[in-house]
Amino acid sequence: MELTIKEIENVQDYLASKNFDFIDLKDEILDHIISDVENFMQKGNTFEEAFARVKIRWEKHFRETSSFFFGMLYSNSKIVVNKAVKQFKYFYFLYLAAYILPVAFLKVIPIQVSKGFANSINGFLSGFTFSMLIYIGFIIFKIIQLKQKTTYSFILKTQFFGTIFLVLAVFVGSVFKENGEMNPVFTGFVSAGFTVVYICHHFFKKHKEVVTKYQISKT
Repeated sequence: MELTIKEIENVQDYLASKNFDFIDLKDEILDHIISDVENFMQKGNTFEEAFARVKIRWEKHFRETSSFFFGMLYSNSKIVVNKAVKQFKYFYFLYLAAYILPVAFLKVIPIQVSKGFANSINGFLSGFTFSMLIYIGFIIFKIIQLKQKTTYSFILKTQFFGTIFLVLAVFVGSVFKENGEMNPVFTGFVSAGFTVVYICHHFFKKHKEVVTKYQISKT
């Protein structure tokens, strides 16, 4: 049994009341809710009865929640967080590995080069790291400027704090010590910082793709 246009508008109003405006999920969730209502109506319920039961069933999915992968400071509806975790889980372990592995390796096998070579590498990395900070600033500006929200923009906002690794690498220390030995901690900072840039670039690209697709579908 298919819903009428008016009944579908009631479901859309329900989603709007939940402030659920993630454009990569909204249509999918709308379809699921409509399907659930239709299933109850096929069992003899009126639209009002079916919709009331479906809203009770879906209430837990709209409840505010957080995840270990993003930290307690970042929360959203369970639907958004669950999808975000699925998209981000691999990158979380990549991020950890990017810091832990260089530190562990250099603790076991120290690497030392000439002072001249160390200074050249430090200079190059400082310049490159600073350019990465500018790029992250550009992404932050774009995300703040854009009105459309996606799961990917939620993930991005949870990662911006990770740029502190780049700040530390540029303004606090360097990969090579004065004697030419690689600094395990700051090598880990640089590695983790570059990984954060890669993660932000990846999800910023995903966000733009969804927004572009959404805008095309609306024209």
